[in-house]
Amino acid sequence: MVQSFYDCVTNDNEILLVHYLEGWRELIKFMDSMGSVFGFISHETMTKINILQGYLDGENGKSYKTIKSMINYELENQVVNFKYLPSKQVPSGCRTLLRMHRALKWLEVFLYKVGTSPGHDKTSEMCAEAYHKTLSHYHSWFIRQVAEVAFLAMPPVEDMYKIVCVKDHEEAKVVLLTTVDSIVKVYNITQELYTINNMLDLP
Repeated sequence: MVQSFYDCVTNDNEILLVHYLEGWRELIKFMDSMGSVFGFISHETMTKINILQGYLDGENGKSYKTIKSMINYELENQVVNFKYLPSKQVPSGCRTLLRMHRALKWLEVFLYKVGTSPGHDKTSEMCAEAYHKTLSHYHSWFIRQVAEVAFLAMPPVEDMYKIVCVKDHEEAKVVLLTTVDSIVKVYNITQELYTINNMLDLP
């Protein structure tokens, strides 16, 4: 997962979509390893990965090589709808990736909290706090309630250490903060691209 997110970024600070999607596939494996708590997001994220993979494999796949080229192509060809999501139409790549981008911020904040905690905080509380600061702003009341219940079932921090194959908090701190570092750069570049193109609030 970490390698995939590092591989995303080119020397020109462009993000390769194929590695971005691979990073997310690995991230979903990590989430699923913690039980059904992340089921409400991992299923939706896999759907979005498949949509973007479809664009990559399609006749205009070359235009989807990087996030920047995808944005330029979809804007130039008026694929992006800034007012509403057309019914019975596959969402644009820009809209699809924006939803993943928002979720990535939540996971970044959560992993940072775990990595910088004293080692005895509850994962459920840290995950909920990260969710409230990030992804919850884009969810309906119903989804927020589902999330709140799901967080209660999160495994203790010791079990999370086993998932990332470390023995104790000190080892976990290194692994988790390295993971966060790989995510932050990708997130920041993406955020700038969406900001420049006024696309942070796509319906």
